[in-house]
Amino acid sequence: MRIVTGGFSHESNSLNPIITGEDDFVVSRGGEITGLSVFSRHSSAGIIQTLIRAGADVVPTVLARAVPNGVVSRTFYETLKNELLDRARRALAEGPVHGVCLALHGSMKVEGGLCAEGDLCLALREIFPAVPFTAALDMHATVTPDLLRTVDAFAGYKTAPHTDSFETGVLAAEMLRESLTGGKKLYTARVQIPMMIAGEKSETAAEPMASLIAACKELEKPAADRPAMLAASLLLGFPWADCEYNAVTVLVSAFEENSDTADREARKLAEEFWRRRGEFSFRTEHYNSKESMAAAYKAVLEKGERPVFVSDSGDNPTAGAAGDATELLEEILATPEQADRLPTPLLYSGFYDEPAAAACLKAGEGAELDITLGGNWDRLNGRKIPLRVKVKKIAPGFGPYHSDLALVSCRNILISITSKHIGFGDEKLLPALGINAADYCLVAVKLGYLEPCFRSIAARAIMATSRGCSNEVLETIPYRKVRRPIYPLDKDMEWHA
Repeated sequence: MRIVTGGFSHESNSLNPIITGEDDFVVSRGGEITGLSVFSRHSSAGIIQTLIRAGADVVPTVLARAVPNGVVSRTFYETLKNELLDRARRALAEGPVHGVCLALHGSMKVEGGLCAEGDLCLALREIFPAVPFTAALDMHATVTPDLLRTVDAFAGYKTAPHTDSFETGVLAAEMLRESLTGGKKLYTARVQIPMMIAGEKSETAAEPMASLIAACKELEKPAADRPAMLAASLLLGFPWADCEYNAVTVLVSAFEENSDTADREARKLAEEFWRRRGEFSFRTEHYNSKESMAAAYKAVLEKGERPVFVSDSGDNPTAGAAGDATELLEEILATPEQADRLPTPLLYSGFYDEPAAAACLKAGEGAELDITLGGNWDRLNGRKIPLRVKVKKIAPGFGPYHSDLALVSCRNILISITSKHIGFGDEKLLPALGINAADYCLVAVKLGYLEPCFRSIAARAIMATSRGCSNEVLETIPYRKVRRPIYPLDKDMEWHA
């Protein structure tokens, strides 16, 4: 059993002016993929380990991953795609290939509006026209007609924040293995719901997602009146990509002999999802930026709560925002005496600002210097803020993207700065700068919902509905390509599966 694997993982925010290119990706090739430890919990690792345990001969091609950002460079995408296809063709020339299993995001967009996953899978289908083909997808995948035409069965994440990437890869590989060993064709039922959801309204620990995901899991078990489905997935799309295919999609994968059941159950899931559309709401306390900071100061200074977290949700790099919008920072700097009253410095993580990071690294720890912070990329929602800072700590070459880090102080405020566009929810970023967030009374972070490393220590979490490329108030985004009518942009629309 010889299986081709690989994949691309990027969530592309078309509102962000950055073009994501070669320097933003971590790319592994061939045998490098099977020994990759830095992404050991990614769906690709689940796929490969499962297939190897099943005795398959795994043929790894190309695995490329980047932090969510702006759309991907067309030139770079074509280079990656052609390399993956060349490796696939060489695998076929060397002997029979029995199946394909990919680790994909599902919302990777390329300059010019191309949906990368569908384009890639169409090209792979030309090389392998008859073999079973499965894929693992992120919960925020955008399911296009090309993707549906080429892939036989899908497994999507069931958690947000995403903690089951590895397990999703395992499921994608198991479906392929069962198809090959049992000689059964795969089938996927699909229902698309004309609806978009901001990520922070769809945490899976809260209703209605908790019940909807539970229903998916029940479908994957046999029942008295139906066989078990191989995988049931709710894929929410990615609202910060202005794309004609943006919508919620229900996918139920099964063996072809159970296609009628898959169709019926997909429709039932979709109808229930739509029925509960009004229940999707922010589960976190939320205000605009000014009110969020006022509430946070009150919580610390009057109620003694600590640590209090404020999410700069409109500029969340892990939702593809630029990471250099300044609305929340401007609110903090507008009343510096409030920060000065805090029993510990106000910790802000952070800003993607390559020039500021470079200046701090050049000056060195202990140096004082003038920098500007923000407004390099997102000039609609950010401006260059002049600051006199002291460099407290530097950490060159952090993480898989080799970002330089700097920690600077300004009055009673500490700010982390990165030279690369990376996520501020990384549990290792602040420790690399000698910081334990639990030691600080007020922490502002460029995230939406808090990642587990912060949620576990937060006495209180406040979400600022700040301006930026990951604006959580979807009704205010000037979409041009999204198909209408669509909920919640068109609240009074009717729809049936």
